[in-house]
Amino acid sequence: MEKSWLEARNNHTYENGHRYYGFKAEFPFPDDKDAQASHGAVDYVWRMVLDDKLFVAPLPTPLKRNHKVLDFATRSAVWVENFHDSEHAGARLTAMDPTYMQRSDCTWLVHHDLEGDWPFSAKQAFHLIHAQSLGGLLADWEGFYQNAYKHLVPGGWLEVKEHDIRLCSDDGDSGVPDAVRQWQELLEEAAEKFGKRINVAGKQREWMESAEFVEVTEQVFKVPLGEWSEDPKWKRVGGTYTYQLLKSLEVYSMRLFTRTLGWSKEDTDALLARVREELQLENLHLYSYFHVLTGQKPTDAKRTVH
Repeated sequence: MEKSWLEARNNHTYENGHRYYGFKAEFPFPDDKDAQASHGAVDYVWRMVLDDKLFVAPLPTPLKRNHKVLDFATRSAVWVENFHDSEHAGARLTAMDPTYMQRSDCTWLVHHDLEGDWPFSAKQAFHLIHAQSLGGLLADWEGFYQNAYKHLVPGGWLEVKEHDIRLCSDDGDSGVPDAVRQWQELLEEAAEKFGKRINVAGKQREWMESAEFVEVTEQVFKVPLGEWSEDPKWKRVGGTYTYQLLKSLEVYSMRLFTRTLGWSKEDTDALLARVREELQLENLHLYSYFHVLTGQKPTDAKRTVH
């Protein structure tokens, strides 16, 4: 086994039945099977929202063999594995992740922190960088965008898919059940204290444009929680989103509530039980906003990696 693989394997702590990467509290979410299942379910929701497209950046499809793609496989490699098995399989693929450790035979997987300097040279500059559901995992989003710009070829594209965990109602706060509202307010408070904000989808365009990307486009989808939509597509999406969120409540919450807010596991479990019960109430019309953004590094930009 590679040294980096052994380091990743041994660099974990365990809290409340979950495994977390790092001996210090570096990430609010675990990287165990529960977390990977949660992230895999989010990936499936994204695929349904985007009509099974792996990416929407305006690149030729299928990608050419000389195209290089970088993905952030944090907590799951589902997008990468789907890409590897898709019509784009000829493109050269790299994934970067500090926590993923379920397989050691992935030649495309680079075990490296997402923040700070990235370990790629100018010859490795990418035509597409893909980032999905990184909310709660980054402290320095501006630095992330600067890194992405730096490691794209001139004319290359960055695609960011981000959704807010916050649930909304057309009736305002009165349409969000009490325990759900309490949970999401506390979750946001804890993430802010932790130093890695969760609900950052609405900031992505500002950060992308500030990093000097051009041709920036943003699509915003109102994704229902539950099967209340009359549209068959969104009814299916809503059912899947409900499954994902119910499976993910503990993954999202446990460390932030117990370590950051100082709650007991028992009190956290009790609140999450109430949230699960409320999320399955009939006649509940909740939704979240899902944002997908693409931006291009100017074609006349200089290569910035030396």
